[in-house]
Amino acid sequence: MACATLGSPIRRVEVERGNAEVSEASPTLTITDIRSVWGLPLELTLGAELTVLVGPHRSGTSNVAWCLALALDPDEPFRPSRDLPRRIEDPRPRLRLDLGDRAAEPRGDARDRAQAAAGGSSSRGTVEFDPDHGTRTATGTLPAGPVVRCGVDDTPRDVLRRVADLLDLDDTAAREQLAATLTETLRRVLREVRDVDIDERGLVDVHDDQGSALPLAQVRALIAVGVARHLHRLGHPPTALIVEAPEAFLHPAAQEDAAGLLLEVAHDTAATTLVATTSPFVIPRLPTVRVVALARDALGRTRQVRAATGDEPQARLLGGLLRDAGLASVFDRVSRVPADARGVLVVEGGTDEAYLRTAAKVLGREDALEGLVIQVAGGAMAAALEAILLRAERRVPVLVLLDGDEMGRRARDTLVSRFEFDRRTQVTTYAEVIRGQPRGVEAEALFDVELVRRFVAEQGPGVSNGEVWLETVWHVDLTGSGKAAFVGWLEEHARPEHLEAWSDLLDVLESRLPR
Repeated sequence: MACATLGSPIRRVEVERGNAEVSEASPTLTITDIRSVWGLPLELTLGAELTVLVGPHRSGTSNVAWCLALALDPDEPFRPSRDLPRRIEDPRPRLRLDLGDRAAEPRGDARDRAQAAAGGSSSRGTVEFDPDHGTRTATGTLPAGPVVRCGVDDTPRDVLRRVADLLDLDDTAAREQLAATLTETLRRVLREVRDVDIDERGLVDVHDDQGSALPLAQVRALIAVGVARHLHRLGHPPTALIVEAPEAFLHPAAQEDAAGLLLEVAHDTAATTLVATTSPFVIPRLPTVRVVALARDALGRTRQVRAATGDEPQARLLGGLLRDAGLASVFDRVSRVPADARGVLVVEGGTDEAYLRTAAKVLGREDALEGLVIQVAGGAMAAALEAILLRAERRVPVLVLLDGDEMGRRARDTLVSRFEFDRRTQVTTYAEVIRGQPRGVEAEALFDVELVRRFVAEQGPGVSNGEVWLETVWHVDLTGSGKAAFVGWLEEHARPEHLEAWSDLLDVLESRLPR
């Protein structure tokens, strides 16, 4: 058995779409009458580097992922009794894959050098299957090379056996090299991995730093990624990398690491890479990623319901993974926070952010917000939920700014008592910068009261619900429309002397989220 222990620009693809219509970075896969796709063909636009399929259980993501392997791998069997749609009398199973000119952007690897020597080739082809015998007929030119695939029910041994002829598992030195690559790859996500053992039969064991064996279900997808990387290093870059459920048994932060690893290997190997997942954390937020949401229609057919690039809002696509569409929006905002952010400030509403930015501008202290991501949650408890997810998902400091009303105090107490947020460094309220820290303080109480009264006098009584004495300060209770109007009015009328409490709040932000 071989054993290895290790120490601790984005590719662009030019493709053809449809009937000779050229569109950069838009490869396509068209499926007709295979498994849960029948009647109307299903045409999917793939990502330039990575395609992520999302959808609820039984939506067909596994079937679509398998179809990509079926199109590219002549050894992938098509069995009519298993793979023909059951609800159509005259199926015409067919796959069309348009990847464009694979030699359009030479990368200098083995595959590109071979294509350059041959004068380049266009990766556009159609594969048809006989509905009676399952025999394969291919027309056009599709890229040749190994396909690395890991389905939900595959073991690491299954992954290795599909490309065993390129790995030379009978050779101890070759297995040690493969084990070293797998160890390196696994430790990118699971830092406790110590070593990987592989025997001549392709059986894999993964051990942690305590000597315990890790469950294969946890590492099977990551092993497939490592195999793709190893084949590339051997000079046999994979044509495709297809992985289902890479998030299985991984913490959300590790799932995000797995997403970054997938993107890195897709870039390095130039493989057409497709991932099927039920986790919103396995979606890199880059324009070279294509997210496709699938679902079954009323007849049980797999259809595309939505699609977007990775850097576009994902809430409508992720809604199919979650019961609460609002939670999908939270996941979307959390995932879009850049890793190099100085910190994240979570506020309840849009006027909170507007007030902060206006005050910083008037005071000449815009640098106090530099590098901060301000997340608008839409309420006190929503702010608490967003902060919890942010702390679990992102490795950046998080500070929650809440109103001092009942809902704000309840959200603050929930974070502190149930989720162990530090009350001195991770949660604050507007009352903190008001003398006596009275209850009920909202953002408007930080402005000089005479400034707010002047606004109400100019705009009329419809913008205010009246004034309230909050132990040490008067608070003008603006209506929702009044707050929106006040934002624009402030930009013209606010002066530094009106914003002393806001200056104190900026001091708090700088001390808790330092540059």
